[in-house]
Amino acid sequence: MSTRASCNIPLAIGSNAIDKAEIMLESPQTTRRAREILGARTFELYKQTDRLFAVLFVVQWIAAVAAAAWFTPLSWRGNEHYLHVHIWASVLLGGLLAAAPIAMAILKPGSMATRMTISVAQAAYSALLIHLSGGRIESHFHVFGSLAFLAFYRDWRVLVPATVVVASDHLLRGVFWPNSVFGVLTPSLGRALEHAGWVLFEDVFLVWSCIVGMRDMRQAALTQAQLEQAKASTEQIVQQRTAELQQRTEELEASVREAKLMAQKLVNAQKLESIGQLAAGISHEINTPMQFISDNTLYLKECIDRLLAMTEMYSQIADMTGPDIPWSERRRQINAMLEQSHYEELKREVPAALIESQDGIERVVTIVRAMKYFSHPGTAEKELSDLNQLVRNTVTISRNRWKYVAKVELELDENLPAIPLLPAEINQVLLNLVVNAADALREKYGDLERPAGVITIRTFCDAENANVEIEDNGDGIPEEIRCRVFDPFFTTKEVGQGTGQGLAISHDIVTNKHRGQLDFVSRMGQGTVFSLKLPIADCYHPQHPQAGVVIAAT
Repeated sequence: MSTRASCNIPLAIGSNAIDKAEIMLESPQTTRRAREILGARTFELYKQTDRLFAVLFVVQWIAAVAAAAWFTPLSWRGNEHYLHVHIWASVLLGGLLAAAPIAMAILKPGSMATRMTISVAQAAYSALLIHLSGGRIESHFHVFGSLAFLAFYRDWRVLVPATVVVASDHLLRGVFWPNSVFGVLTPSLGRALEHAGWVLFEDVFLVWSCIVGMRDMRQAALTQAQLEQAKASTEQIVQQRTAELQQRTEELEASVREAKLMAQKLVNAQKLESIGQLAAGISHEINTPMQFISDNTLYLKECIDRLLAMTEMYSQIADMTGPDIPWSERRRQINAMLEQSHYEELKREVPAALIESQDGIERVVTIVRAMKYFSHPGTAEKELSDLNQLVRNTVTISRNRWKYVAKVELELDENLPAIPLLPAEINQVLLNLVVNAADALREKYGDLERPAGVITIRTFCDAENANVEIEDNGDGIPEEIRCRVFDPFFTTKEVGQGTGQGLAISHDIVTNKHRGQLDFVSRMGQGTVFSLKLPIADCYHPQHPQAGVVIAAT
């Protein structure tokens, strides 16, 4: 039988005691739960005590038989012998007194009937043991022990029938059979009342202990009910807080996603802005070679027409089926034709025009390839890329921004391995740094016929990083604004010439997306060096960082 399923029994039995308890509870739910807990614990206590007495009755029965055999031994009459009546009493009457409470403890554990049966049977067993001992004073302590054991129930009502049985037994046998209860032959009502008084004296303390014990159980039940209610309230609050936290987390995640999307849009916008600013220069860079390619094409067409005319005339002169013309006349006609067609000029200018056109085509192809690579939307995952090629593409794309104010020198480490990075993002960083260097040189030197500024771009590798340095010989960055260089929307340019996003976005790309470093060293009047560090694995450069190939881009 489960505890919860059996809670109705003690609730019905002990409801009066519980109803009379003056307990301040927080809510009706707590009151009901405290009653359930108290009922369950009381019922469990009753069952455990019932099992205790079931075992105790078996022990007492064995003790009663042993006492009868000890104090009333076998009597002999010659060769015959018989058992004393006390032994039969201990076996039969003791067994009967033990059987009823044991059966009740097994069949109806925890019930009031079981407790009352055990109470009466235990008091009767005390009377039996006192009788078997011949009323010895030591055996009377069994009465006090029995009452103490009955107090384990913490139900003072159980003490009532036991006290009535003990008092009645002492009064009746003390008057009519004093030898069986006090071990004397003279009846003594006073002695019986004295013993009954001692029993009542013990009952006072036992009843008080039962009341205190039950009060403690009620308080413990109330405390557990309050704890359960507090736990439920706490769990409800935790669930509410968890739901709020989950909602807040989702809102933050949405905000982070939106912020990342806005950041990507800002990067793309800044990239488009840079491309837009470079568009006119790039178109000029493409238009210049295309113009002389067009001029050379027209010139070559004219040259080809003259060559075709010369070929046609030579074919006619060399025709052997026509009129017979002396070879001297033919040579004269050929020389006149060569002189008329400016043949020497054709031999000199046509190859030069072809070489110049080829160079122009290569320049256009280089610009278009760099523009295509630079404008690539990029990927979400890093890929192995040639950092030197990214530098060359950037220099090509930004040529119109720096060619009037500086010359660009490339000191590229040709042994630099492929770097895991986001090419489109690093292209943007390099472009921002080169354009900023060109703008700094323009502020210092202005647009000159012969540029005085120098932009040096180096690449090299150390044990942990691939490095890019972009150095200019401008005026440098004032010390008071160096701490704000990477702040969003900070710019020293005039309104309409800069958004203040270039270096901020570059710093975010390098530090957050590549876990690298972007820093600078500036000296007033001497220039600035921006250093870009990108993490790399298995990169080895045995030579000095500046031992790479030097390429001058002008």
